[in-house]
Amino acid sequence: MDGLKYFEEIASTLPNPEIDKWKSQGRRVIGSVCSDIPEEVIHAAGMLPLRVRAPKLQDTSMGDAHLHVFNCSYTRSVLESLLRGDLNFLDGFVTTNTCDHMLRLAGELKDKANMPLVHYFSMVHTFHEGAKGWFISEVKGLVDAIEKSLGVKITEKDLANSIRVYNKTRTLLARLDDLRKNDPPSLSGAEHMQIVLAGMSIPRELFNQRLETLLPELEDRRSVEPGRPRLMVVGGACDVPEFIRFIEEKGANIVADGLCFGMRHYRGLIDESGGDPLDAIAERYMSREPCPAVINSFDSSFEILKDTLTEWNIDGVVCARLKFCDHWAGRRKMLVDRLRHHEIPLLDLEREYSTTGSGQIGTRVQAFLEMISG
Repeated sequence: MDGLKYFEEIASTLPNPEIDKWKSQGRRVIGSVCSDIPEEVIHAAGMLPLRVRAPKLQDTSMGDAHLHVFNCSYTRSVLESLLRGDLNFLDGFVTTNTCDHMLRLAGELKDKANMPLVHYFSMVHTFHEGAKGWFISEVKGLVDAIEKSLGVKITEKDLANSIRVYNKTRTLLARLDDLRKNDPPSLSGAEHMQIVLAGMSIPRELFNQRLETLLPELEDRRSVEPGRPRLMVVGGACDVPEFIRFIEEKGANIVADGLCFGMRHYRGLIDESGGDPLDAIAERYMSREPCPAVINSFDSSFEILKDTLTEWNIDGVVCARLKFCDHWAGRRKMLVDRLRHHEIPLLDLEREYSTTGSGQIGTRVQAFLEMISG
């Protein structure tokens, strides 16, 4: 299908032809490293928000010289890409403190990224009375930093327009998710990831146009035969479609996820009723499925996950967590205990950022699927 081929090609590399075209018009690209950083603000400044990835990167020796290997391989891969010059097309970087590893990366990017804008966005780590106010304050700080560093003005009208554009994306992706409820689903988990990654990597209006055209083509499509085990994947910094495909090739359908490069990234709309746009942005980001880095978020996160298990008729959960990720190691243990009460099995897979598969992972996935199938 030509439409799917476009998303596959866009997701496979950074930069991509659409970014090259954007840059050739003298327009700016701002990279970010976390789905808690509000893309709408960057978009409202007339710039392209880009979730930074390192497709197909295997060697992180330059990054390892600055970040100890006890830091996760996503942070080391981002730094490696910067040091190699692979991110020279960026005009700015927005960093954050999701965890200690990301905080170390933020320091390295501040020191080594020779860009007009390198801004630190301090994320909320607990849900409490002042959390939303903190988030709004950080969003205002991001607005100020963009305006002062890059010589632009972000108006309420600009923000309202960006909210509409991003809400359209979320509505379209919700339609795409509904097609994954079919048995068999209309697209594979790997194809779904390629579409979502493309959305993080090209101008958003173009992505909306492309996805709107693709959806009717998928409605009567079925990716594989029916009756295969239906899996949900959760974990941190999982953006490798080849890894998802590797699992599916063992005889499963990955039909839902809880990934920051997946459904966690785009679920939940922003209120367009005409109030304060910064308040509306904060409300959406504070109410969506939270990251394990928010230390008192497990109960609210599990309620969302539980609803997903029911709506998508999930047979098992795969936790694809990065090696040395303490947040997801703790969340995995809590998930095992809670899922046991709902008779949903969980497979724990520790992986590196660039992992596409291995004999050991394949054996464990096959054993997990055999257990599910009885």
